[in-house]
Amino acid sequence: MVISTNGVKPYTLVRRRAVLVFAQPEYEGLRIEARLDVDLRTFLDLQMLSGAGTTDSDPESLRAAFTMFGDQILDAWNLHDEDGTVLTADAAGFLSLPPTLGTAILGAWSEAVTSAGEVLTSE
Repeated sequence: MVISTNGVKPYTLVRRRAVLVFAQPEYEGLRIEARLDVDLRTFLDLQMLSGAGTTDSDPESLRAAFTMFGDQILDAWNLHDEDGTVLTADAAGFLSLPPTLGTAILGAWSEAVTSAGEVLTSE
């Protein structure tokens, strides 16, 4: 418990999480849990690295964006490879995805983080 020196109870920031939603039918059944309320530095760095708003991104910036997403934003998923190997929900697992799925996940997160709506909350 935080005790205030001026008698005003401090506001506790609760970091939201979400289950990402995909419009593509080929991703039906895919469940990805991710942090929504990252700090602004992480959000802006990720947007810059992923080339948001531009028509081209260099491969190293995209690798850095995918690594950042896997390590700092991705919480859990139900993904495994076609041979049954479970893919870890981290940068290594994220970087092992096909490009279309990786960009779809990043796009779904970008949409979720910038729009209001019901999300999972977690401690």
